[in-house]
Amino acid sequence: GHIALNRHLHRIGKVESPLCDKCALHSPETVEHYLLRCPAYRQHRTPLEAQCAPRRQRLSLRRILSNPEHLAALATYVNATGRLRQMLGVIPLWGPPSDEV
Repeated sequence: GHIALNRHLHRIGKVESPLCDKCALHSPETVEHYLLRCPAYRQHRTPLEAQCAPRRQRLSLRRILSNPEHLAALATYVNATGRLRQMLGVIPLWGPPSDEV
């Protein structure tokens, strides 16, 4: 899939540079950079790390994206950064699927 981050937007001719314009790392703004590396979002990443990588485990895309229980933490992070708000609006928070029918 694709998301409205600079690397993809550059590829389709919507922005001039694929680099992250929020930090000084001179890195392409990829999903990995946005979720795991960008220092501009460090404070917003703390709750995501606490939920998805407890006990000093390493935060990874696989950890975040492969567990439905992490979706609320991911939505909270995306909303807090405001980076995708123009494209996605505010993402509603949801929890893991319930057994109730």
